[in-house]
Amino acid sequence: MRSLIASLSLLLALLAALPAQAQMTFLPEIRAGISARGVDTGNLLDANRIGDANVELLFTAPDLNAWTVIGELRPHLGATMSFRGQDSYGYAGLSWTVQAPILPVFVEASAGGVLRSSMFNAPQNDPARNLGCGVGLRVAGSVGVNLPLGASVIATAEHLPDFGACGTPQRANTNVGMRLGFRF
Repeated sequence: MRSLIASLSLLLALLAALPAQAQMTFLPEIRAGISARGVDTGNLLDANRIGDANVELLFTAPDLNAWTVIGELRPHLGATMSFRGQDSYGYAGLSWTVQAPILPVFVEASAGGVLRSSMFNAPQNDPARNLGCGVGLRVAGSVGVNLPLGASVIATAEHLPDFGACGTPQRANTNVGMRLGFRF
């Protein structure tokens, strides 16, 4: 987990060192928030499930948006760190964001890969179970509301299957969370 935090800190320091013009064209949005782990196994409102902090960076890729009729297609890089001693993970992929025509509301679909910090498996009945295999897939869906000054509030659900990448497929983990986003 320390290496994940150190890597994310280094990335943020490098981005801060970029000239302001490069930041505006390269990194248009940063998101951060908290999430509840393993919500597919029972009581969604169980406070024991909340134990993760998430940071996600969304980048500009103009060539990707040239073929999209609606919405914005952006590469993303993120990390979810557990503050309850469970697996942390990093992920990367593409996010497709579609803005409602009049309302300040948007929806987003994301897909990509995930790397987990360990392969420890918690018991199946643990509501905040750890993730299983060290590599896998991450798919997510979000609904957000744009706020003044480039800010947004985003509700996200993510699903982390491993499809048997380490042998027998582990039970996939489903998490939900709330994040604040800031566009530059």
